[in-house]
Amino acid sequence: MELQNTVKEALNALYHHPDDTVRMQADRWLQDFQGTIDAWQVADNLLHDATSNLETLIFCSQTLRSKVQRDIEELPSSEAVHALQDSLNTLLKKFHKGPPKVRTQISIAVAALAVHVPAEDWGGGGIVSWLQDEMNSHPEYVPGFLELLTVLPEEVYNYKIAARPERRRRFEKELTSQMEVALSILTACLQINELKEKVLEAFASWLRLKHRIHGSVLASHPLVLTALSSLHSEILSEASVNVISELIHYSAAGSSGGAAVNMPLIQVIVPQIMNLKAQLTDSSKDEEDVKAIARLFADMGDSYVELIAAGSDESMVIVHALLEVASHPEFDIASMTFNFWHSLQLILTKRDSHISFGNEASAEAERNRRLLVFRSAYESLVSLVSFRVQYPRDYQDLSLEDLKEFKQTRYAVADVLIDAASVLGGDATLKILYTKLVEVRTICFVVGAITSIVCEVVRSFFMV
Repeated sequence: MELQNTVKEALNALYHHPDDTVRMQADRWLQDFQGTIDAWQVADNLLHDATSNLETLIFCSQTLRSKVQRDIEELPSSEAVHALQDSLNTLLKKFHKGPPKVRTQISIAVAALAVHVPAEDWGGGGIVSWLQDEMNSHPEYVPGFLELLTVLPEEVYNYKIAARPERRRRFEKELTSQMEVALSILTACLQINELKEKVLEAFASWLRLKHRIHGSVLASHPLVLTALSSLHSEILSEASVNVISELIHYSAAGSSGGAAVNMPLIQVIVPQIMNLKAQLTDSSKDEEDVKAIARLFADMGDSYVELIAAGSDESMVIVHALLEVASHPEFDIASMTFNFWHSLQLILTKRDSHISFGNEASAEAERNRRLLVFRSAYESLVSLVSFRVQYPRDYQDLSLEDLKEFKQTRYAVADVLIDAASVLGGDATLKILYTKLVEVRTICFVVGAITSIVCEVVRSFFMV
């Protein structure tokens, strides 16, 4: 009890004492305390104590989380571990509507414990099945348990947890094997309207696991359909974007069978993203919302670049959308597409492996066809990005940080122009740049920039 009071006094000094020296001493003492074996019991007691204030609850939940992650071997016996499991379960229920910071720390502590403790210690079926039983038995605590379900797969890759490599690999397999159970829990939670955002966040978290759910199953899954239908929702759009982004990466990944196997999922995702194209130029949209939408187009381009490189009519619709992203006045948004243009250029100019039609002549003919198909897109790209090298009128007055950012922008644009030159040829690229130079009225502000970029393109072209 005395140590508990000391912790409270130290926290009060840390947050409220007017003397900086006293606050620093309190902070140092609290950090040292977190490393002691007594911290287990004291933190647990104070979390169960109804008189603990918010500062105490936050500190103790953080302490317990870090102890579970790093110091689990300090616990003297399996009985002590089981007692910790029971206590954390009680705390999850206690704080299911409590301070979010406290609930999150306790959820992470439970997830970290699951990394250490084998599946049989959660009732035989593993922590996900245990969680399903708890949610069925105590539906009033579903919001708190939903946060635990969200952080569980994230802890697979959290190397703050001092788990042995073999146990960490086993935990990942345990979660992957219970993927369908987790998704059934999340599907059931969709019925509670106010939980939809949390459900989608949890779904995105589980999609990051190396699961093997077939694309045709995901294409019609209620969670996927909810994410797609929520892309236009003001409240749910961010969570939906995260889900769709994970689905894009998954559907193109070699470990999931690649684009061919996941075509049913791709055919569901792509049209829904294309329906968002008008929002890229909607002035009423918040910049962060536009960034999220642009990110989906960029993810789609990066992940499906080999499909797009075939040059079908459907592919060109995506390419034109990516050109629209590249034309956005905000560089942070436009530059999201730069990796796509580079990857596409590599495929189009490569003379082996990507195009196989039985003989060299046919392969060369197909390669030339593709270069011709994408020629206008790269011509447009050169016109769209070249203005970004224009010197601002106040160039001489820019801060060092702004100068650094401007130079980085120019280097990024130079790389894009070099990629375009690989597809178009040096002469065609220089002709477009020269035309843009002549068109610009404030020529004194751009000539130096464009000239240096032109030199870079020329140098690259002749080096090739």
